[in-house]
Amino acid sequence: MNSYEEALKYYDLAIKKKTELQDYYNNKEMTLQHLNRFEEALKYYDLAIQKRPEELSDLFNNKAITLQNMNRFEEALNYYDLAIEKNPELSNYYLNKGNIKLAYCCMNRQEEALRFYDLAIQKDPGESDYYNSKAFMLDKMNKFEEALEYYDFAIEKNPEESGFYNNKAITLQHLNRFARSIEIS
Repeated sequence: MNSYEEALKYYDLAIKKKTELQDYYNNKEMTLQHLNRFEEALKYYDLAIQKRPEELSDLFNNKAITLQNMNRFEEALNYYDLAIEKNPELSNYYLNKGNIKLAYCCMNRQEEALRFYDLAIQKDPGESDYYNSKAFMLDKMNKFEEALEYYDFAIEKNPEESGFYNNKAITLQHLNRFARSIEIS
């Protein structure tokens, strides 16, 4: 038995002893996700939502992530909306919704994704990943110059993150500036 399977057994025991504790359900849901047992995880999200309605924003966000992993994008978008509605100040919900739009980019929703990245940046302007995510979307939209600006913002916020430099180099290659991209690396 692997450790995830064993953990599930103990989460079940914990839930039997204290059925009202939402954390037990949440931990089991996340373990089920690690095992790619998404349908089963969704059932536990629904149980947790019933048990702890005051914590709905996190539960809605986590359920949206599970749905996204199942390629059920429209449903995931609805749950991201519910999470944002319950807690509009939490910036990572906007990032998550922007990321699903990125996954959805073949459906012409890039501009919508950019709006959610902007909202995430407004809520937490110090978070470098938000700038990187927006830059990545801009690159996908062939808006390379603007993407480079946002990679610069990301690097400025977190100069230790090597992925930002790599992403900027890729965008520079897209601009046929290979020589400059090598200088940065």
